[in-house]
Formats: sequence, C-alpha cells, structure tokens
Amino acid sequence: MERKNRIYLDNAATTFVFEEILNQMPEIFTELYANPNSIYSDAQVARQIIEKSRENISDIIGVSPDEIIFTSCATESNNTVIRGLAERYPEKKKVLISPIEHKSVLNPTRFLSKRGFNVELLKMDRNGIVDIDDLKRRIDKDTLFVSVIHGNNETGVLQDINQIGRICKEKGVFFFSDTVQSFMREEIDPNFTDFFSVSGHKIGTPKGVGLLYKRKDIKIEPLLFGGGQERGLRSGTENTQFIKFLSDAVKIWDKERGKFLKKLVELRDYFERRIKEEVPEVIIVSEGVKRLPHISCVILPYIDAQTVIISLDRKGIAVSSGSACSSGTPEPSHVLLSYGYTDKEALRAVRISFSFRNSKEEIETVVREIKNLIDNYKTFMSTF
Repeated sequence: MERKNRIYLDNAATTFVFEEILNQMPEIFTELYANPNSIYSDAQVARQIIEKSRENISDIIGVSPDEIIFTSCATESNNTVIRGLAERYPEKKKVLISPIEHKSVLNPTRFLSKRGFNVELLKMDRNGIVDIDDLKRRIDKDTLFVSVIHGNNETGVLQDINQIGRICKEKGVFFFSDTVQSFMREEIDPNFTDFFSVSGHKIGTPKGVGLLYKRKDIKIEPLLFGGGQERGLRSGTENTQFIKFLSDAVKIWDKERGKFLKKLVELRDYFERRIKEEVPEVIIVSEGVKRLPHISCVILPYIDAQTVIISLDRKGIAVSSGSACSSGTPEPSHVLLSYGYTDKEALRAVRISFSFRNSKEEIETVVREIKNLIDNYKTFMSTF
C-alpha cells in the first residue's frame, strides 16, 4: 500500500521506527533467536544483549540496572505497578489518581475499587494541573499510592512530578507516574518517583516492548506468573530483539535530543500560531501552561472531531481525537471533561501530534484543509 505521500500527525499514538533499527532487523532476527534463559553459548549471547541493553538505558536515565524491568508495553507496566502494589500491601485501601490518567491506569484502578479499594480523583484546575493543596489534604495513613501522569497524552499538559513525588515521600506513600509521552522528551528525575512506565513505540521502536522503572528497595507482587524472568516480576521469555531496539532508540534520543526537541517545539508553536490566524474561533487547550513539545490539542468551531478526522484522512492527513486507545469511540474525552469543557466542546477537540520529520509545509497543508472545512460549513449553513 502506497503511504509515503501522506502527512502523519498522530505521533502521540505511535511513531515511525528509526532507520537504524530497521536496518539491523534482517540480521538480528535471523541470527539472534536463541532463548536467553538457556546456558549454551547462543543463548548467552542473547542474555548479554539483554543485560547490555538494560545497562545502556539505566546509564542514560540515571538509575540502577536492577531497577529496569522489561515489559511488552506501558499498559502492562501500569497494570504491574497498580495491581502489584495492591496485592503486596492489601492493608492500605486508599488510592489517589488524577482524573486525566490514561485508561491503562484508570481501568486497573477501577478494578481495585471493585475489590474494596477507595479510589479517589484529585482536583485539577481549568488547565489540567493537579491541585497540590488537595493532594496534601487527601493523603492519609490509609493511602497506598498516588498516580499522576507526567505528560498527558491528549493535551500534552505537564505535571510537576518532582513536587508531587516529594510530597508523597514526605508522607510515606508510593508515587507512580505514567511517563509514556514525556520519556526522553522531558527530564524525569527518578529521585522523586518510585515507579514510572515507558512504551518503546512512542520513541521509535516497533510495537511490543516497554519498561517499568521500579525503585529497587520496593517489593510488589508480579502480574504474571511463570518462569520468574525479570527478577520474578515479568515471567515469560524475554523479547531479546525488541529489548535491544528499545536500548538503541533511547541512545538515539539521548544523542539527538536537543535537535529533536527544538524541531518539535518549532512545529507545535508554528501550527498553533497559524491555526489561530486562519481560524480565530479555535481554542488551544492549556495554551498558557507548560506542555509537551509534540502535542497540540485544539477545539475547533462548529464541526465535530470525527468529521474533521475523516475529512482530513481523505486528503491524505492523519490526526486524532484524544487517546489512540479510544479514537474509535465517539464519546467526549474524559480528560477534557475533567478540565471543565462541555460535551460539545470535547467532541470538537482534535489532537495534532508532531514528529521531528514533519515540516512547516505539511503544517500549512493541514491548516489550509481545516480552514476549508470550516469555511465550507459556514457557507452551507448560511443557505438555511
């Protein structure tokens, strides 16, 4: 299928695979297939690659290698933390989360609520920033953990996880953050988080690999039982090739981060300036607060997001309306409803998410097509 002439602006959902990773696939899949849990030499080569990958990643993000647990994705990592803590410390029954978590955090905590846990949503302001005073008031001796997403996957809003983590540490509760969108795009200080989750396909690997950072002095119960791989926390034969790809992607981002981030900020800011010039009625969600460099959430006038997405797709442009895991569901975003937007406003929200491979020329095309959609709607409605 011919796709190369399309404009892809859904990079918060998934990213292209780095060429450096693609190029090594034929050799690594034909030569590196031994099970890393065996003792013969082929298997030990695979084991060495896994452990070298663990060391590379831990060196770059500033943690100990034995604090890195490889998983299949961030959803698995998130479930491992949430259910693992609940199983290990059942005497504490209170959980605090932000209302703008990804569904891979919301749904596991809903599972806990059906089993006797008290799951409470933290207050936020109109820009989606967690109310720190509310957090302080809510934490008590029965609180097991706090979960606050670092960079929101729909709006890009960033939370001060260092401040939140410091409060949790002072009060003696665990702190977990979903850092899927912010990993390698923002600084993450492991001194203030007990756990954080990562998904490889958000930073240039194939889908199917992620990791969980777990502070090494914390005990949790495993989600999966079996051969006891990954220090007993993630049973199942390790995906040697994809683990290496994750390490390679982290190294590429570490080397090129300054260049990548400069381009992302330029594209985001250029898009938001141009869309405001061409469509003055547009709302840039959380425009005035610190956000991720690659995500812009806009509430367009008149036309619902599903219509915009389908219309742009016919023009060869891919955008989204909220989380990739729920893009097929025509329901208002729980994130935007939590911000205080109405159902109608939330249903008109479109997420544009950028890669450093995008260009200003592509942005101009997208802005022009959105403007044409809205102008055509106005013309049509004026006939009535």
